[in-house]
Amino acid sequence: MNNKTLIQFKNEVEQTLSSIKSTRKPSPDFDLQKYIGTHFYVTGLSMPQLRKAFQHGYSFSNKPLPEQFEIYKYLFFNSEVFDAMLQSLFFCEKYVKQAEPEYIFNELIDWISRIDNWAHSDMLTQHFAYLHEVRPELVYPHLQEWNKSKNPWMRRQSVLSPLCYARSRKVKPPFNKIIALVKPLLNDPDYYVQKGVGWCLRETGIVYPEKTFVFLTEYHHVITSTAFAAAAEKLPAKQKEQLKLLRKKSRKK
Repeated sequence: MNNKTLIQFKNEVEQTLSSIKSTRKPSPDFDLQKYIGTHFYVTGLSMPQLRKAFQHGYSFSNKPLPEQFEIYKYLFFNSEVFDAMLQSLFFCEKYVKQAEPEYIFNELIDWISRIDNWAHSDMLTQHFAYLHEVRPELVYPHLQEWNKSKNPWMRRQSVLSPLCYARSRKVKPPFNKIIALVKPLLNDPDYYVQKGVGWCLRETGIVYPEKTFVFLTEYHHVITSTAFAAAAEKLPAKQKEQLKLLRKKSRKK
């Protein structure tokens, strides 16, 4: 597909989204772009509106999936519109389950380089989580590499991709493999990596409640407040209070 055609399709998606009137109620105290934490332009459309636009389709939506992927990949790498890039990630929800796992995984690795916000990152995580579930021997070694990356979004992906939303995973990775990715990032300086560490521990606690509580107890003095807030979110009240008390005593020392 030539570059001119790809540009036309990119413009079509962006123009379609810009023509939709947002149903969000305006609030002078809320900056959506700042909340998302992105430098990309945000249209302000709600997630249901963005989903509806994708489901309604575009002029290229009847093309074979590999051709659509070429278009959506171009869109993701060349658009400066946050919501247009989301359309590409929506497409991948279907395509990752039909494409050959090694091919689509290697394609999506490069997408991390365009990530600058938690919303795009977390949607990409869902795709990596699925691929890790079906091909852990392919994906897990990459997670180990990302765990050491200078790119904070790769480090975040490394701890979120094994489980993502635990209840949606049919196959759960072993506890020790998850924790092996968590430990090196306990002192990571990046806020979103710390949020990822906490989210990972929260989801791990759903699958391995006893082992996770033991880990949280052992490392209570190391886990940052940002990570702890997310990690303790679904703990039983008694366990949460025990950990809070331990953390309080550690701070006094």
